[in-house]
Amino acid sequence: GDGVNDAPSLKKADCGIAVEGSSEAAQAAADIVFLAPGLSTIVFAIKTARQIFQRMKAYIQYRIALCLHLEIYLVTSMIIINETISAELIVFIALFADLATVAVAYDNAHSEQRPVEWQLPKIWVISIVLGIELALATWVVRGTLFLPNGGIVQRYGSIQHILFLEIALTENWLIFVTRGGSTFPAFTLVAAIAVVDALATVFCVFGWFSEEIGNEPVPNPMGGFYYNQNRQGMTDIVTVVVVWAYSIGVTIIIAVTYYLLNIVPSLANLGRAKRNIHDTQMENIIGHLSKLAIKHEKDEHGGNQYSLVGKSNDDADDD
Repeated sequence: GDGVNDAPSLKKADCGIAVEGSSEAAQAAADIVFLAPGLSTIVFAIKTARQIFQRMKAYIQYRIALCLHLEIYLVTSMIIINETISAELIVFIALFADLATVAVAYDNAHSEQRPVEWQLPKIWVISIVLGIELALATWVVRGTLFLPNGGIVQRYGSIQHILFLEIALTENWLIFVTRGGSTFPAFTLVAAIAVVDALATVFCVFGWFSEEIGNEPVPNPMGGFYYNQNRQGMTDIVTVVVVWAYSIGVTIIIAVTYYLLNIVPSLANLGRAKRNIHDTQMENIIGHLSKLAIKHEKDEHGGNQYSLVGKSNDDADDD
């Protein structure tokens, strides 16, 4: 509607639409107000809403997986080897994750072809699997540090900062996985994550916020621990490059897992409201029948003859 007389109907309707140039009363009563002429604004509004929904879903999956990653690893490391990451580094991990994902609001997002809805069971299943994979990847790094030659460490390094760098990189890159691959990420998102990754690398190289545990052997339930533990918590460049390469490999594995989970038939409609496919077919049939009319005429013998014909424009306007 567009006039004052349409305001009551717009208010009563399930979805009132005020067209472009409508009165203030109609706009106040409507649920949707067109700012441009034509029906293309409806398509644009639906597309934009689905893009916003996609950004929200990507962030929620990212956040759940990130939290599970830290919770699973920190709890199991405290229980199994009585070790944890320092509180200062955990704070920076959380801060870096938040700073990087603020740019998600400006990311390029695709719009689904069918109506979207919150499939919470599916979101939880995918997020839990991704969180477990991230925790296992961090445990692999920690496990190599039990080796007599230092495992992933090439010359010297700090356990705390190596784990910090691996966690920061894999968690920041996780948003590239959950956002989907239908569109390229926006420059703002890539730049934000690049800056955060650079800061995490500097933290690791220079050993910022190190606890300065010295050269004493680190407790190891499986045996000796002999590699060079730098007094200031610094890590050599070669080790940092190896951690980066390892994190890239982990991200690729997680991306493959995410893709496979999204094409599993049993998960495709998990959490969606059940709809009968025959309802859509019946709606299409009724739609086609509404365009037809029954034509009555006499045959050559004076009998009644009925046939279905298309409605004229005048008949359609009357309906």
